[in-house]
Amino acid sequence: MYGGFAKIYDGLMTDAPYELWAAYIHGLLLEWFKSKNRDQVLVLDMACGTGSITLLLAEKGYDLIGVDYSEDMLAEANRKAFEAGRRVLFLKQDMRNLDLYGTVDAAVCVCDGMNYILEEEELKKIFARVRLFLNPGGVFIFDMNTEYKFKEVLANNIFEDQSAEGSYVWENSYDAETKINEYFVTFTDFDENEPFIEHHRQRAYPPADILNMLREAGFSMISTKNGYSHEAVRPESARIVYVAGV
Repeated sequence: MYGGFAKIYDGLMTDAPYELWAAYIHGLLLEWFKSKNRDQVLVLDMACGTGSITLLLAEKGYDLIGVDYSEDMLAEANRKAFEAGRRVLFLKQDMRNLDLYGTVDAAVCVCDGMNYILEEEELKKIFARVRLFLNPGGVFIFDMNTEYKFKEVLANNIFEDQSAEGSYVWENSYDAETKINEYFVTFTDFDENEPFIEHHRQRAYPPADILNMLREAGFSMISTKNGYSHEAVRPESARIVYVAGV
């Protein structure tokens, strides 16, 4: 996963509202850490990918650690940080075995990284590891795709797109019994000699289950929002943002 995809990932994600997401997280962090200067707040970006959110938060004055399991994605993140003149520590780690050199003030996970955890026990383990490495008074901010999005928006559909660089075909399927959303994306051209396929699986979790797991891990002051807004979660919410303090 995210192998040959890494070099073309940013080009395909041009519609992703990274600036909006980063500004939203920045607002939450400012409110949470009222008494701290931004350069005193160390933020962990989990499943950081090519580092788009990592670097946007770094631009806003935070110290950053980026963690991802894909060496290819981290190579792109490191390249972008170097070109931007930003000093960011990027680590190749599986979130399920998070192991930092010390503690952090905040942890974030953007763009449904947590949905890739298919087993409840493993998600609980991640929450516990994040809690372990958060300083007292810290905050954990992450988003997750909802079952509504998997079932009603993506569903059993095929999506296609084409640009000057290449084209892709996204074949999606959702199993309502297992709550697993699976998709195969076939990429053609993009400077590749042969088409290549990305295979991804994500799981939908009821919000009530996520809240219970967070409490079990030791989080408190937990709130949820409809996407990156200040609106309450609705039945048709496609993405939920969770904010959990310690």
